[in-house]
Amino acid sequence: MLESIILGMVLEHDLTGYDIKKMIENGIGVFYKASYGSLYPALKRLTEKGFLTTSEKPQGGRKKIFYHITKEGQDHFFEWLSSPMDIFEGTNTHLSKVYFFDKLSPEIRERQLFEYEINNRNYLKKLLDLEKKFNELENSECFYYKLSTLYYGIGIMQKAIGWCQHIRMQRPLSDLIESE
Repeated sequence: MLESIILGMVLEHDLTGYDIKKMIENGIGVFYKASYGSLYPALKRLTEKGFLTTSEKPQGGRKKIFYHITKEGQDHFFEWLSSPMDIFEGTNTHLSKVYFFDKLSPEIRERQLFEYEINNRNYLKKLLDLEKKFNELENSECFYYKLSTLYYGIGIMQKAIGWCQHIRMQRPLSDLIESE
């Protein structure tokens, strides 16, 4: 996923590894972390694959390496960005895609969000069915902590569905925050 995030970062203009790290920290870093130890090997892989090229430019009295996205890199990025969001792909992987959704057409964004919402609804149904089975057990109180994780998952799915609906309708984002 880091490779796709990097491609999205350099899509608009050439960046140094340091610039990319700072952009991750100050933007997508709310839900994704990358160290220099993972960033520079990813940059090397992207360059070896032909998705990025490098150039040295003087900056502040030193030469710095800037990364530039190639046509192949753009194609790879948009293929990743346009692929369906999988609710099981990993923690907050879907947010990495949504972060770059302004690069997609409205039709593709809508399709992505609609499919993601449907997948969350289907998974929520499975969780609710599981909840029903647990609650039918004679000694369900013995499973309190196991059930607590199930209820956590149910809450997450409900929030994800609400979030999808909210951004699909492009409601004010501040409405997503619950006031105390």
